[in-house]
Amino acid sequence: MTKRLLPLLIVAALLPACTKKTAETGASAPAAKPTAINVYSWSNYFNPEVVQRFETESGVKVNFSYFSSNEEMMAKLQAGARGYDVILPSGYVVKAMKTLGLLQPLKGSELPEAKHLSARFRHPDFDPQLEHSVPFAWGTTGLAINTAKVKQHVDGWAWVFQHPELKGQITMLDDPSGVIAAALKFLGYSLNDTKPEALKKAQELLLGQKKILKAYTSEAKALLESGDVAIAQAYSSDVGQAMRTNPNIQFVVPKEGAELWLDTLAIPTGAMAPATAKEFIRFMLRPEIAELQTKYLFTNPVVELPAGSEALKQLERMHFIPNAALMSKMEAISDDPALHETHARLWTELKAE
Repeated sequence: MTKRLLPLLIVAALLPACTKKTAETGASAPAAKPTAINVYSWSNYFNPEVVQRFETESGVKVNFSYFSSNEEMMAKLQAGARGYDVILPSGYVVKAMKTLGLLQPLKGSELPEAKHLSARFRHPDFDPQLEHSVPFAWGTTGLAINTAKVKQHVDGWAWVFQHPELKGQITMLDDPSGVIAAALKFLGYSLNDTKPEALKKAQELLLGQKKILKAYTSEAKALLESGDVAIAQAYSSDVGQAMRTNPNIQFVVPKEGAELWLDTLAIPTGAMAPATAKEFIRFMLRPEIAELQTKYLFTNPVVELPAGSEALKQLERMHFIPNAALMSKMEAISDDPALHETHARLWTELKAE
């Protein structure tokens, strides 16, 4: 048997299972429901109670793998990784992933549960008809403060750029756009500014900051819980979880403004169980599930929740929902490919120094 024939024989052996006819009707038998789906996600992103409820209701186990940045996730999929059924790209990469052929059509607007989305999220700029993604959670990127180490009032980005006395006790995200955004905001620019002058100043600021950093990491939660850092640039959802373990942690949205992020649910091209993946997405859009997610993981819900719900009150108490003045200074990162190419180049140069 030659190696060339072996794959053909395997396919031939599988065909009867895929096209088996029922004796009574002659129709194709439905494919068996998968026993598991694979979710490629940000870490610490799903309430264990929510996952257990889905597994009990559907009879399908949920396996998780994790990425620490959109760039890491996209690179892996572009390299040909298959087998993931649900992924969680941030809004600003959805259009690029669609163009690259990395996403299956989802037609999220046709899902019955899409009616539960808040009005502001039903037609996002990056995917107005929800053809390839469905909004899942939003939040801000700000500063986590360990009040056991920092006694002064922290209110802005200067604390991660201009406080050499904190050398070795500051972390920034391992995220090109997120870090460059912080520098641009501190300097008074839009976080999407592409003017050479603005980017040069941001690069110089970040090169100087490297001398006092402990690390670039998007996994600051453990460091905050243990109290090993004084200040960390972090996602609001991660900070909320760290607060549960370490009461000395506080969250600050810098006075200059910051990134407002939106994460989505999508089905990658290599999904092995797209129908069950869609079932998982629909489950996550239920209001009662959205509230459980919000209360446990401190992600701001895209699903409309009652104004007086305990989940929303909790977010307000912990300063995770910016007030009107701060909200006016928040920006979403643009999905312009040229912007991200520029950020990638600056990031490579920064890491090489």
